[in-house]
Amino acid sequence: MHDHGSTVPMLFGPVLLYLIGYFAVPVVAGFAFLRIFTPPPCRADALLVTGASTTAYLVAMLLVPSLVLPPQAIVLLLAAGIVPFVIWWRAPHLIVRVVAVAPWLVAAATTTALLRATADQPGGYLAALTAVSWLTFCVPRSRAGRVVLRLTAGTLALSVVAFTGTVAASGRWP
Repeated sequence: MHDHGSTVPMLFGPVLLYLIGYFAVPVVAGFAFLRIFTPPPCRADALLVTGASTTAYLVAMLLVPSLVLPPQAIVLLLAAGIVPFVIWWRAPHLIVRVVAVAPWLVAAATTTALLRATADQPGGYLAALTAVSWLTFCVPRSRAGRVVLRLTAGTLALSVVAFTGTVAASGRWP
């Protein structure tokens, strides 16, 4: 008698998800760091960043064992993270209208990320990814707006990198 079982370990799925996340996060964090010094992104760059952010969000949702955020907030953050990708991809004519609202959405998501970071690290991470997606639309018109954008972009980049570093160092999601 012989065995017809699989010789592939069952850990292949989670390892693949971790790798996808580890490839998506540098794009998101790198954009947030570079947004401190660079002008608003072109359409292709914005698609790359919002796509990577959405991918990292979905990977985190698949890997995180439990979240403290209420289910309604998780769905709201997911929808808010996907909308920028859809606008850049299918509805670029709406960008002019979205530019007025984007700073408020970035502020709300960044505040959520910072407030949730101590109590619920994965929830704060998801909010930071959502904020970076909306950061692609921010075009400050004043000097004060540019300063706030730079501080926000730096804060988001550091929070995404710090959380990813925590996961990489411990080998598991908090």
